[in-house]
Amino acid sequence: MKVESPGKLYLCGEYAVLNPGSFALAAPTKRKLWVEAKEGDVGFLSSSLFSPIPFSWRKKSFFSPVDPEKCFSLFTVRLVEGFCRRLTRKSLTLQIKLGSDLEEGGKKLGFGSSAAMVCALTRAICLLYGAKISEEEMLKLALLAHFSWQRSGSGGDVAACLLGPVFYSSFDQNWLSAHLSFETVFKRWPGLFAKKLRFSFPLSSLALWSGQPASTSSLIRSLNPSLRFVSRSNYLCLRAKEGIEKGEADVFFLALRLSRYNLESFSKLNRIPLESREVRHALRIADALGVCAKTSGAGGGDCALALGDKEECSRLCEGWREAGFRVLGEVLSLREKND
Repeated sequence: MKVESPGKLYLCGEYAVLNPGSFALAAPTKRKLWVEAKEGDVGFLSSSLFSPIPFSWRKKSFFSPVDPEKCFSLFTVRLVEGFCRRLTRKSLTLQIKLGSDLEEGGKKLGFGSSAAMVCALTRAICLLYGAKISEEEMLKLALLAHFSWQRSGSGGDVAACLLGPVFYSSFDQNWLSAHLSFETVFKRWPGLFAKKLRFSFPLSSLALWSGQPASTSSLIRSLNPSLRFVSRSNYLCLRAKEGIEKGEADVFFLALRLSRYNLESFSKLNRIPLESREVRHALRIADALGVCAKTSGAGGGDCALALGDKEECSRLCEGWREAGFRVLGEVLSLREKND
């Protein structure tokens, strides 16, 4: 069995979405991560980045020579398979291989590879076990695995990787920290909401990668976004959502441009390196060509996103490449999952 999961890029709502009940819009990328999984005689987890890691279950306990607390993918396998074994009362021996084009030269592209990995593993293991859970419950299981590992983040990246283009409202992290159990998958999470989005107007996309990955966890740690910033961000996310749903592209683009300026003010007040010198230069090129462009995600200089019609993005692609930037064309997948 092969299961694919896309990466993600945020359209708007970065940082503010860390506040429980606050909004973000995110969309999956065409670049993906994949999992090949099957039953076998000996259980193992492998990828191009590390040698096969054997693992097994003895009664209800997980055993491996590698500590799952030091390997995110193995940690995810232990949590998700533990959930499925308990739910289905089956005992399978799984052989799992990971592959990805969300990295280049061993460096992450800033497309949410950890969220994609969690989503692909969650879906693959649930399918192999025949775990009968709803899409919402699968999202909560993936969020549980992701949050249990890093103890931070809004989960908007996980929602986009699993559901497709999404309007997302974040869960209460303090509540989830106090409810880290399998039963939580079947509970109501305060603040959590995810609605799939359908774009009714044509949209092209470009992503620029600086070549230097940013550490999301270090950028979001200990942040406390102001009420003014969060309120402004939530309003702009709602406007962007309205533009998408009503087919009003001008409303959508204006909301994204204003979201960029809101983020710039926030980054200056909090001294967050949202835009590197290279990305700032790239955004100035986009401004000069009249194309909507902004940083995406936690920032730190690794990735910028541009959206517009096909002609606008073609001009910008040429301008960015002439300036020496690494450009990924038609980077977003803007159709609903299973469309």
